Amino acid sequence: MRINRTSLFLQRLVLERLHRVLAIIIVLQLIQCFTDLWWEETFSIIYGTLAVTAVTELLFTRGFLWRFIVQLVAALVFISYKAPVEWGGWPYSWRDGGAIKDFITYHADQLHPFYEITLGTLLVVHLMAWIGRNRAGTISILMASIITMAAVDSYYWLQLWHNIAWIIAAGLVWLVVVHLRQLQARHPDSWENLAERPFDLIVPAVLIIGVVLVMGIIMPRVPVLLEDPYTIFMEANGHKVANAGGEGGVLITSPSVSSSKGSSLSGYSRDDKEIGGGFQFDYSPIMTVTTSQRSYWRGETKAVYTGKGWGDRKNPTLLPYDYGKDTALTLSPELPKNVATKEVVQTVNVLRKDKIPVLFAAGPAFKVSELTSGGKTDLLWNPEEWELKLSKPTRIESYTVVSEVPVLDEDALRQLPPAQDSLQDLAPYLQLPVSLPERVRDLAKAQTAGLTNDYDRAKQLETYLRATYPYTNTPDVSKQTSKDVVDAFLFEIQEGYCDYFSTSFVVMARSIGLPARWVKGYSTGFDPAELERQRFGFDESQDPSGAGTYTVRNADAHSWAEVYFEGYGWIPFEPTSGFSLPLPRPAGAVDDTDLSTPANADPVTETNTDKEQNWIVPAVASTGGALILGGLLYLFLRRRNGSVGLLWRRLRFYGSTPDQRVVREMEKLVVFLHRRGLRRDAHETMRESFLRWGGKFGSLRNDFDSAVNHFEQARYGQTRGNEQRLQAFNDAASNIRKAL
Repeated sequence: MRINRTSLFLQRLVLERLHRVLAIIIVLQLIQCFTDLWWEETFSIIYGTLAVTAVTELLFTRGFLWRFIVQLVAALVFISYKAPVEWGGWPYSWRDGGAIKDFITYHADQLHPFYEITLGTLLVVHLMAWIGRNRAGTISILMASIITMAAVDSYYWLQLWHNIAWIIAAGLVWLVVVHLRQLQARHPDSWENLAERPFDLIVPAVLIIGVVLVMGIIMPRVPVLLEDPYTIFMEANGHKVANAGGEGGVLITSPSVSSSKGSSLSGYSRDDKEIGGGFQFDYSPIMTVTTSQRSYWRGETKAVYTGKGWGDRKNPTLLPYDYGKDTALTLSPELPKNVATKEVVQTVNVLRKDKIPVLFAAGPAFKVSELTSGGKTDLLWNPEEWELKLSKPTRIESYTVVSEVPVLDEDALRQLPPAQDSLQDLAPYLQLPVSLPERVRDLAKAQTAGLTNDYDRAKQLETYLRATYPYTNTPDVSKQTSKDVVDAFLFEIQEGYCDYFSTSFVVMARSIGLPARWVKGYSTGFDPAELERQRFGFDESQDPSGAGTYTVRNADAHSWAEVYFEGYGWIPFEPTSGFSLPLPRPAGAVDDTDLSTPANADPVTETNTDKEQNWIVPAVASTGGALILGGLLYLFLRRRNGSVGLLWRRLRFYGSTPDQRVVREMEKLVVFLHRRGLRRDAHETMRESFLRWGGKFGSLRNDFDSAVNHFEQARYGQTRGNEQRLQAFNDAASNIRKAL
């Protein structure tokens, strides 16, 4: 008896309750779309409530009202625990309606928006469980969820393919549950035999679904083959659609690889020894930076150019740094005292659990006041190359760094003596391989001819590269024949991304005697608050310093250049087309830095107001068109007595007699019954099969008899039949379909 009860409990657990938990799993994947919209407290409340919901739904089959009440109470408990609710005291009188209203309003306002979101999530879970009672409903839920996630994955930076894989896995399990439920109802004998050997079903199902899930998770991302409808619509009307894109890449460098092949994902940890190739933007977030000044986030410096890429100097100076003790970082050489600087305070929260080799900061860093990591962290400082290196790659959680950024005074820079007169050892930053083609040097000299100071020469090289070569993350490297990547970019490929532009700038600057070095890190990222202000049409100008909290993603990985000026130090330059380097300037100076990004680049700092303002038109038009088409389709297919339905039936069955239509409908009914497990034996006539099926399903015996009688009259009779016979057959067939 105990075994029977256990077996019955497990059967009910699988057949009657498991699909509710699967609905919860799908909802958990869907709410990942709200990562940037919901607070952390909201997710905590939702997760706790859904955990209680899963337990109650698994334990109890009946009593939906009681289950739902328990779930609501759990939601209120989690809200009161996680939300900042302040108790305002009981009303002074329970007979005063105004006091009671004030009491409810005061506390309900504090629960907003937590209770609306939590209640909505619960209702979605139960609605999914109700819709998914049969196969058609389950497939509808699965398809709607996948389409929703795919659309969000396409339009926004969120990486949701893992979530889509989980939805598919949950949907496949759900379909298995629905199939078992139908098997139990229609073939109780087969179900009892299967229930005695559950592993015969469980093991293959788990293996197949597991393989699908694992393949979906580990499958590499492929280049986009088809544009989304919104982009197609906007570009067809002459509008440029902004990408939430960025910069950087883990690159395929073989010149034989064309731009359409071999692409990998963007990111900071790329191989600098051989730059080139193409990549696809990866919009997964890396960190958030709360800063007092909009900046680039500097990581590492490279000095040795090989003709193919970049390498580090041998035996760099690395000084141990005891962070958190207000100890200043020294620079080599020190910034001259006459150079004005601006203090930039940055608090970095690292979102990824990956181990990183350096800390990122606006350059140059002055001190690290706080650092939180998963273990012991030894920090090293390279005073010449401004690198905050970790003794070994470490998982960093957060840190606060203060930088002293030089103020860009262009007039003062133009008055400085040539760098060749410096007392510093600048030879490493003038190094070039002997194999560098002479035409690279000739081009740099031609572009800077007639200029009388180093700053104007550097600005001219920066302007030339930005204005001459278009930006693309998929350059056609099949054009490359030169072994030198700069020579190939300037004269053969003539398009590319940051690594091409910044490397070419450094090489051209060195070729005319300007000490320069290559820097990699991250561009600014995007400020969600600023995007919201622009989205809602606020015209107030932002803080000119760009202070705020920026989200930095893999796609924001970037490289740029720095040039040394005697008496001023290292100054950054941005040669990449479509990017703008934010730098503090003297009071009253004209800032020609455009904080928005031109259309030929893909960084997320770009705000395309056309897209924000014009999305309503295609969205409303599409929704309205879909509703109109759906209404017309409903009229055509569902109306039985109206003129539209009559016209549709006449067109569909033009030339067919009522008896011919009965025979055709019988063929469809037999196919339907075959799919439901009711198979005809080879020796049986149609009547024998229908009599056998009618005996198996007693409640449908009359419908099976009616259907086969009308079929035989239509098939073997000598008349053309009539609409009454067709209607009677359709009624019987409809009852059978609904019951099965």
